[in-house]
Amino acid sequence: MNLFYEELPDSVTVSGSSYRICTNFRDWLKFFDLQEDEKITQRDKILLMFHWYQELPPPEHAEEALNALIAFAVREENTLQKARKNQNKSTGRILSWSYDASYIYSAFLSVYQIDLIKTKEMHWHLFLNLFDALPEDVPVKQRMSYRAVNLSAVKDKAERKRIRKIQEQIRIPHKKLDAFQTGDFFG
Repeated sequence: MNLFYEELPDSVTVSGSSYRICTNFRDWLKFFDLQEDEKITQRDKILLMFHWYQELPPPEHAEEALNALIAFAVREENTLQKARKNQNKSTGRILSWSYDASYIYSAFLSVYQIDLIKTKEMHWHLFLNLFDALPEDVPVKQRMSYRAVNLSAVKDKAERKRIRKIQEQIRIPHKKLDAFQTGDFFG
């Protein structure tokens, strides 16, 4: 997508029909928080995800409708299965919108002079583009870089120890997997 001449999307396509969805960055941060909330059952999460559709009734094809939301959230036209497959290949999470919120907030404020608390509206894709363009020396990007380091690739023992210590200090807390997530992880 080219921000200079393409309009930011405000809908997704499900079974050939277009459905307007929420596009504000706050809504999508809540979307990701919903996914991480251990107190909400998987069934309830799926039902709650339909609240991102602004039109009633929401799409009839539940799986395709959820895939469309997830594709919008990650700015890709892929399926839920592809997203899960790619997630399982990852060596670990390098970003949590909730856990890293203060670092994200301070980065936007210092780099762009955008106060995300006072900002009423910002399209999710614009937010992601600005986030992606943050300089590598801001703390949130440094945290992501350290989390992404594969320690087995670090040959120097002292450097590996130093990076391991940093990774332990900034590790995103793990949550317990439910049966659904365990099944996804292994199969």
